Amino acid sequence: MNFCSLVSADVWRDLVERGRRRTFRRGSVLLREGESPDSVIALVDGLVKVTQINECGDELTLMLRGPGEVLGEMGALLGRPRSATVTAFRPCTGIVLPAHAFRGYIERHRLQTVVYQLTVERLNSHERLRADLAHLPRVSRMARIVSHLAEEIGHQHGDGGLVVELGMVRKELATMAAMSRSSALDALSQLQAAGVLTLGRRNLVINDVVHLRAAARDEKQFPGGVGCQGDAPSM
Repeated sequence: MNFCSLVSADVWRDLVERGRRRTFRRGSVLLREGESPDSVIALVDGLVKVTQINECGDELTLMLRGPGEVLGEMGALLGRPRSATVTAFRPCTGIVLPAHAFRGYIERHRLQTVVYQLTVERLNSHERLRADLAHLPRVSRMARIVSHLAEEIGHQHGDGGLVVELGMVRKELATMAAMSRSSALDALSQLQAAGVLTLGRRNLVINDVVHLRAAARDEKQFPGGVGCQGDAPSM
């Protein structure tokens, strides 16, 4: 679910046509945590990473977002500092709109309920994901992250699979799953050996969504039992 999917094509087009088109190189910061919410960005191409700094000063990856998202909308609507940093994970194109213009757009199209619905769904999704990761073993944790990313940014592959385009797959998945790179590689290798996914240099292809979800639930009937292997996480 993203902003574009909740509004009509005409309403999305109205937003895109009102802003200024900008391109962002990989690694560029689009929005920075703590800064003034003076604009929003409608993402029309590319992939961004959303992060926060925790109380220990560590950067936590919250999610990846793709085309159709509006970034920084809650800060612009509420007048509060940015709650997270958004970085271009791949080269991106976005439409930058001043906060006051975005507020006018929301009022004109009566989209307050849409924004509220999207915000609540994101929060619920994040909380469910964190809760799942707190008790799942290693392979199931990785399967849960991959399943979540497939729902958020996956697209259909020619032979019926789902493709998740990430870039630095292993490093980023390890960060999101709160595990070491070596543990992430081991978990991904087990999922690949079971035929659930195929891991590429800059993407992964999900070959079997049903068994991926089974592994994410830590079900014993998963082929090879990989959903039950690995140590339970210490979080």
